[in-house]
Amino acid sequence: MAHDNIAEYLELLKSPLWENKRRRILERDERRCTICGATTSLVVHHKQYHFYKKRNKMAMPWEYEDKYLVTLCKSCHEKGHEIFEIPTKTVESK
Repeated sequence: MAHDNIAEYLELLKSPLWENKRRRILERDERRCTICGATTSLVVHHKQYHFYKKRNKMAMPWEYEDKYLVTLCKSCHEKGHEIFEIPTKTVESK
């Protein structure tokens, strides 16, 4: 994970800002896993992480454009993390 402290990251996921973003992505993806079509145990996955050079810190979970987020079921999410490392992109803005 691109965030150094998992406990702090998990706290960020409790933010109303993330909850609103998460709800929007779930609705966009019709509350289904975009891989297997499951409708339970859904998570919103970041396809990549962003590191803001000017701020010298990672983007907040809710700061990503919707195109970088996707709905997955817990099983597909875990399988994906076993196979792939999520890339971190350095960005100039913000």
